[in-house]
Amino acid sequence: MNTLRAFLFSSVLLVLLVLAAAVQPAIAQKAHATHEHHQTIPAGKTCSSCHKMTYAQWKGSPHGANDVECTVCHGEITAQSVAATPALDVCDTCHAERVAQLKSDPFMKGKTCVTCHPPHTFMPHKKAAVAGE
Repeated sequence: MNTLRAFLFSSVLLVLLVLAAAVQPAIAQKAHATHEHHQTIPAGKTCSSCHKMTYAQWKGSPHGANDVECTVCHGEITAQSVAATPALDVCDTCHAERVAQLKSDPFMKGKTCVTCHPPHTFMPHKKAAVAGE
């Protein structure tokens, strides 16, 4: 009986690991923006009118502290679609040096900014202390 339980547990764990590995690249930032249908924003309303939690997270991030508006990354919401996940070249507009570094590092192949930095809650890199200092 214990052998059967161990086998079932191992099988379920293996399936979950495979699914997690398959989903990770799917949520990473792409070279092209991922667009989603978006309702027209009513007059007098803003992104924060509906996206309260996301707005609060963004406000506490470096982008929020520097008043980088939603439309800088997601585009104007005048059409029926929005760049749900902006393209990598959007980051390149302000962070050219970091994007160039990311593109040139073989370890980072296939990764993008949002692989490591959740877009609305990211924090800047902390430099590691040099040994002996």
